Amino acid sequence: DFLASRASRRLSAMSILLRATAAALAMSGASAYQMSMNANGGSAGRVVKPQATEGHASRRSFAAGVFALPFFGAMAGAADAADGALAGEYLDPNHPRGFRTVTVSGNKATIVGKDEPDRPTWKLNGEIDGNGVLIDFRPKGGPPNLLGKFDGEGVTFPDGNRWPKTAAIVGEYSDPNHPDGFRVVTALKDQALIVGADGPKDAQWKLAGKMSGDNVLIDFSPKGGPKDLLGKFDGSGIVFPDGNRWPKVN
Repeated sequence: DFLASRASRRLSAMSILLRATAAALAMSGASAYQMSMNANGGSAGRVVKPQATEGHASRRSFAAGVFALPFFGAMAGAADAADGALAGEYLDPNHPRGFRTVTVSGNKATIVGKDEPDRPTWKLNGEIDGNGVLIDFRPKGGPPNLLGKFDGEGVTFPDGNRWPKTAAIVGEYSDPNHPDGFRVVTALKDQALIVGADGPKDAQWKLAGKMSGDNVLIDFSPKGGPKDLLGKFDGSGIVFPDGNRWPKVN
């Protein structure tokens, strides 16, 4: 569905460019130029040799029309730019120990998150709207279509709350050595926080970490471990030197 959606948007973009070309030609007054487009909306545009009749375009007016094409091209690519960059991990200042994960498929968005490490995971649906996303917050007791404006580095809501985009390592993990527990990793700039519990009845613990590229150096000394243990993020989990791997849950 995602590939089909991208293909559809690209065909639409090509159609816009062809119409823009026609507009540029019209601006130049070159009425003898004609564009033909095949039934699939493809690039079968062709220029018919102008007749030696009235209405020859001046070079200046034709250039003005042609230089307008990049503007129309940018408009055609705007949808791809917004939804492709929107996907990722975010933090919410109102819930600093939680996370929000945004995934995008076509013009649809899914937001999965937690407000606290030991709270249930929730899921919201959204729809891409230009450079933002309309989110249905009703499952969390909010409005059905709240617009979050994406600025390339975060999502800002009408009440002023802003989710800054953060490292891909952020999210919820499980630990095979403690299958009934949890680990939640949050990060802002070069600082990381790991909150977890080894079992449902065990006390929560908190570890400090420092980001190193896509990886994290974790101070495990509060749990009796080493001070700077490197966890390597492989895209779907964190791998430690002893071979233990925390797979990402969300």
